[in-house]
Amino acid sequence: MSWEGAIFLSMMPSTVQIAGRSSHSNYGEPTFGSNTSYRARVVNKPRFVRIDDSHTLAIKTEVWLASTGGTITVDDRITLPDGTTPPIAMVEQFGDAQGHHHVKLLLGAG
Repeated sequence: MSWEGAIFLSMMPSTVQIAGRSSHSNYGEPTFGSNTSYRARVVNKPRFVRIDDSHTLAIKTEVWLASTGGTITVDDRITLPDGTTPPIAMVEQFGDAQGHHHVKLLLGAG
């Protein structure tokens, strides 16, 4: 994170936990690795997002992460500050002139 570091982080007052999917149980249930903490801005913003001409996703929450490394995918598990674990519907990564800057997650209602 290169530019306004302290100002940017001041807009991220929450902490979320993300655990990467590691495998599946004998019953087909996903298993996850250990949690990693991220500074975040959690915004409840219900809406629909069109992903192509015939598909839309119901989104309930946006999460902006202060993350410059690692890979977060829709298969991972996020735990919000209130303890809920909604599905990650979409991951967007943003960069600046110096590389990876932050991540935006769109979370489903489930």
